[in-house]
Amino acid sequence: MQAIRTRYHGATNTRGARITARSSGGSLTLPRNYSLDVDQDHARAAQALVDRLGWSGVYHGGCFGGDYYWVCESGWTPTVEATHASRRQLGGRWLVSRGETL
Repeated sequence: MQAIRTRYHGATNTRGARITARSSGGSLTLPRNYSLDVDQDHARAAQALVDRLGWSGVYHGGCFGGDYYWVCESGWTPTVEATHASRRQLGGRWLVSRGETL
């Protein structure tokens, strides 16, 4: 498994707004879903790439420089305190506590 970067691309004269998810294993582009907040839409794109590549695991993500980066946990169990602090900061829905999606 590899890290995933998601990036927002604004609308042009010929294409609507979209989010791309990319890793060295592949990439995909999804139209922006305005019923979701920005964090959720980036998580949706990353999850779609994970599904397409047949990967599994719990991914944690955050925003840096306008892009979102997602990494798979490996042998790390987040604490309740760290999970809630990260969730407030990132607004991500992939952060877990005791194995459950928050």
